[in-house]
Amino acid sequence: MLMPRKLGHVGIFVKDLERSKKFYTDVVGLKVSDELPGRAVFLRCSYDHHDTVLFQLPHEKLGRSQNDRVEVQQISYELDRLEDLRQKAEEVRTLGIEVIGPQQRGPGMDKTIDFSDPDGNTIQFYCDMDQTGWDDRSRPPEHWQRKPL
Repeated sequence: MLMPRKLGHVGIFVKDLERSKKFYTDVVGLKVSDELPGRAVFLRCSYDHHDTVLFQLPHEKLGRSQNDRVEVQQISYELDRLEDLRQKAEEVRTLGIEVIGPQQRGPGMDKTIDFSDPDGNTIQFYCDMDQTGWDDRSRPPEHWQRKPL
């Protein structure tokens, strides 16, 4: 079976497009590539045109709770190293946003921080994720560890 080369982008519905645009640029640190005013914002953290797209939730759905809709489990962005992760955690905490971590957890044994966007979606930053070995296998479960860093 042909495997994708990488995840292209994540598109999420938001209740307030401008508020979410501010959050994803000022807190997450993404750059705006393009906008469809009142409808969508295309954001990036690399040289690809976009990896995150915010879509204004249709007016008729604004009254529905997050639990009444299909939810995103998390949106995760990679950083280079643990010190960058600690710096990002401090930047976000300075804004009065609760941050969980840094912590290490498996599977994948990556080091992570987690916090919520204005719509309650989990935003994660991570570094040092395991890579599969020459045999195309991941670390066995007995090697998974969860620990604060």
